[in-house]
Amino acid sequence: MPAPQRCNNQHGDRVTEPTHGLASRGGAGGAAPSQSPLVDVLLATYNGAKYLRAQLDSLLAQTHQNFRLLVSDDGSSDDTLAVLESYRVRFGERLVLVPNPHHGEGLVRNFENLMVASLHDGVAAWVAFSDQDDVWLPPKIELCLQEMVRMEQEGGAELPCLVHSDLTVVDEHLGVISESFATYQRMDPLQCSPLSLLSVNQVTGCTMMVNRTLLRMALPLPQETIMHDWWCGLVSGSGHRCFVPTPLILYRQHGANQVGARDRSLKTRLLRLLTNGQGIVRRVRMLGGATYLQAQALQLRLRALGLDEGYVSEYLAWRDGPLRARIFGYREYYVGPELDRLSRCLLWFK
Repeated sequence: MPAPQRCNNQHGDRVTEPTHGLASRGGAGGAAPSQSPLVDVLLATYNGAKYLRAQLDSLLAQTHQNFRLLVSDDGSSDDTLAVLESYRVRFGERLVLVPNPHHGEGLVRNFENLMVASLHDGVAAWVAFSDQDDVWLPPKIELCLQEMVRMEQEGGAELPCLVHSDLTVVDEHLGVISESFATYQRMDPLQCSPLSLLSVNQVTGCTMMVNRTLLRMALPLPQETIMHDWWCGLVSGSGHRCFVPTPLILYRQHGANQVGARDRSLKTRLLRLLTNGQGIVRRVRMLGGATYLQAQALQLRLRALGLDEGYVSEYLAWRDGPLRARIFGYREYYVGPELDRLSRCLLWFK
C-alpha cells in the first residue's frame, strides 16, 4: 500500500447549462492564459445563498485563475441560483450550471453529478471540490495543483492521485476557532494509511483535488458510499495521496453544516456521553455497519479494476472475527484518540 506523503511548499512544511462540452478552456472572465493548467472546481449547492458570495469571491481571488466553476444545485428554494446569476459577468464562461436530474438526493449524489460531468467532458485534468459556505485562501488551487503535478510526474498520471490540506476552523462570522482542523479534531492525516482509512476518514472533501484517473476509478459512486470524499480517499489507496499541512481554507461552522468540526476534547466528549449516551452509541453502531459495507464496495471495485484488494480483505476478515481476536489488533486498524478506538472495537460488531 502506498504511504501517505508530506507535501512541502513555500507556505509551510509540509451560468450555462450543458452536461457535455461544458464550457471554454478558460480565458474569459479574468481567467489565466490558456497555457496554464485547467482545473475544474466542483461546487455542490443547496440553499446556500447566505454564505455563497464569500466563497465565490474567494475563488475569484485565487492566484491560479485558469479554472471552470461547475455548479450543481440540489433544488434550492432560497436565492442560491440568483446569487450565482449575479456572478455570471465576473466569471464569464467559466461559470457552468450543470443540470441535476436528481433533486433531493443529497450531497453525495449532487457531487457525483459534478464528477460525472467533468469526467465525461474530458477537458480538465484535475478537479477540486468546493463547499458553498467556506472561504478559500488565495493560493489554495495553486499549491494543491503544484503537489498534484509533482505526484503525477513521480508516479505517473495513470495512478489515482489525491491532494488534501489542513483547514482553519472559523465561526459563521469568520472568527477563528482553531488554526488547525487536524489539531482541533485530534487527527493526524500524515499517519493515516489506506488500511486505517477504511474505518476513519481523514480526507476533508472541501480541501480535496483529484486527477482524472481517480475520477474514472471512483465512478459511479456505489450506494454504500458514506461520503464522496471518503470514497475518493479510499480509491487513492491504490495510488498516491498527499497531505498539505498548511491550512488553505477557512472552514466555516454554522448551524446548517451538513458535515463540520466538533470540539473533541475529553471533557466535552464525556459531557456528550452523559447527556446523550444512547444516541451516541446508536450513531457509533450505525457508522460501524456503514464502514463495513463501504469496505465491501471498495473490495468489489478493486477486483473489477484488477487491482490489489488484499488489505481490504484482511480488514473485513478482521472485522468478522470475535472480540477476543479484535481486541489485540484494534490499534492497527482504528486510528485516533484511544476513546474512539475502544468504542469502535467494542461497538462495531455484526
